[in-house]
Amino acid sequence: MSDELRVSDVEREQAVARLREASAEGRLTLDELATRTGSAYVAQTRGELVHVTHDLPAATESTPEQKQRPRFVVAVFAPVWRPNRWRLGRRTFVFSLFAPVNVTAPEHVDVQLSAFGIFAPVRELGLPGELPPSAPRVRVNGVSLFAPVFVSFKPS
Repeated sequence: MSDELRVSDVEREQAVARLREASAEGRLTLDELATRTGSAYVAQTRGELVHVTHDLPAATESTPEQKQRPRFVVAVFAPVWRPNRWRLGRRTFVFSLFAPVNVTAPEHVDVQLSAFGIFAPVRELGLPGELPPSAPRVRVNGVSLFAPVFVSFKPS
């Protein structure tokens, strides 16, 4: 039976990539992503690997027409704020002049802050908590001119 065939590292990585995609689509929470990713990495048979993605739709092939455009957020002299969860695009560009940039990430997310501040601080506030090997990664890159950049972590 094909479910009993042993899986390769490539097949595990493909399953983990599908899980990350599903999380980005909002189909999995970060906790589900972490749990299922751990299960995918220790799976030895196809049946075990299929189990972690069985309730997700098949991955869609990306074509140039489906490629997601970058999103832009602009703040001049006043912050842009939303009261609820804000889903950012795969690439979101923020321009801020004299308005702070606050990024709040859930605990257990690996936030890599690489920003250069000119006349403004760039700081991580708090700690992300324990980061499992399968922790999702968010990169915050940029240059800040007269606008502070703060990254904080919200307890889950």
